[in-house]
Amino acid sequence: MARQTATQKRLLTFRQGVIILAIFVLSLFAFKYAQNIMRIHANQRELAALDEAIARVKDQQAAADENFVNSISPAEVGDFAKNEMGWVQKGEMIYVPVPMKSTTDDEATAAKTDSGAAAEKTPSNWQLWLALVTDKPEGQ
Repeated sequence: MARQTATQKRLLTFRQGVIILAIFVLSLFAFKYAQNIMRIHANQRELAALDEAIARVKDQQAAADENFVNSISPAEVGDFAKNEMGWVQKGEMIYVPVPMKSTTDDEATAAKTDSGAAAEKTPSNWQLWLALVTDKPEGQ
């Protein structure tokens, strides 16, 4: 075997270091790439499971809506529309009760108008607005 010089030994060590570093970087890249691939597959499986769950819930909701629609009779719908919503059917007559005036109210208004000077004069709207704008009381 021939004896190697110091520069040849250093060059060989430098090459070995570069090769080792390249192998390390490539293996690190491969490891990270494999991790990302595994995450993607896990997320795809989770997405598929969620899609299946959404489909099941939609089926359950459609079945519940169908049961709800089928369980309500037309009489119940009519009662709800009439009592809760205030709707009327074509041809129905609507009666709205109006409270009667009491005789005491009529007598009180008649007494006010009969007193003449004792009754207070109510100002008109323009007088009220003028009083508000000018900050003066109504009587001035």
